[in-house]
Amino acid sequence: MAGSGVARKPLAVLLLFGHTREEASISYFGRNPSVLRELLDECRLHYLGLVKNKTCVFEHQAEEWKPSKSRSKRDISTVVLNKELKKMLLDDASDFLNPATQTWYSTRGIHHQRGYIFHGPPGTGKSSFAFSIAGHFDLDIYVLNIPTLNNHTLKTLFTELPRHCVVLLEDVDAVGLKRTISSNKDVGQSISPPQTPAAKTVSLSTLLNVLDGIGSPEGRLLIMTTNHIENLDPALIRPGRADQKVEFPLADEDIINQIFFFIYNPQLTNTGGDESENGVHQNEEEKVDCKLPKLAQEFAAKVPKLEFSPAEIMSHLLVNKQSPLNAIAGVDTWVKKIREERMKFTRTNSWTLGDNDGF
Repeated sequence: MAGSGVARKPLAVLLLFGHTREEASISYFGRNPSVLRELLDECRLHYLGLVKNKTCVFEHQAEEWKPSKSRSKRDISTVVLNKELKKMLLDDASDFLNPATQTWYSTRGIHHQRGYIFHGPPGTGKSSFAFSIAGHFDLDIYVLNIPTLNNHTLKTLFTELPRHCVVLLEDVDAVGLKRTISSNKDVGQSISPPQTPAAKTVSLSTLLNVLDGIGSPEGRLLIMTTNHIENLDPALIRPGRADQKVEFPLADEDIINQIFFFIYNPQLTNTGGDESENGVHQNEEEKVDCKLPKLAQEFAAKVPKLEFSPAEIMSHLLVNKQSPLNAIAGVDTWVKKIREERMKFTRTNSWTLGDNDGF
């Protein structure tokens, strides 16, 4: 780019393409930087166009954030969750992200951040709902897996977080479990098992510091997930770090009904295929649509309540996605199979040696 001046002014720009980190240097001659601003604005708009209606997912590699993938936003209405609970969480997050709320926090000298702890058995939708929240509010999501981190890496990654984002801290009970080794230690200390080098673990004190210490980032939504909230230290889930504690239980009658409607709702059915197939499916869907409430009630009556996760029920329905009648007819066989698999897994675990078994 040429201009009337003689000064050469370089500008370094950091670019991220897939998994490659690149630096580009742009130089120009002149005194007016507006040309560069216009170029960068155009690049920014182009990037925003590429990620429109997508949720950008960032994961860590060593001490750096890497864009792993972009996922299509999932409409929050398709998330199977207690309706009152879903509304409460969305209203709470919406209020926090409101610019007026940020001003309110700032004028009172309160750290502007919000934390949630999602707890419950595996397959109940904790991580899925976190992704849906990010998509609903058009935020990027940064995923951290505690067992793969150490103190230094955790601190470095938190300092690199943008101001507005969702931070998903998965398997946070990995920190709480380490404290159970010595109950006589101070609440801010975390003791690792003897066979695990301290440099390869995250201490409780470090985690507490990055969550709400002096240097912790403002404006972010923190979501921690755990299968065992009873193993978490009280200091980790106190208000200010975990402002909302949300249980994701096994499927009750309402959740079972929602999943059934979600799978067999004709309005969500893919109409791909040739015309003859579409005609047959359309006639079947019209029949199902009329009977759907009754079929859902029949299905929910056959599935034991609070015994299976939504993911397990979804898996059974997906196998029979073209036939709700087959799904209902196969419930008893499916229940028996899942129970047998669990019994087998329990027997296998019963032979696992513990750390204090003397071997």
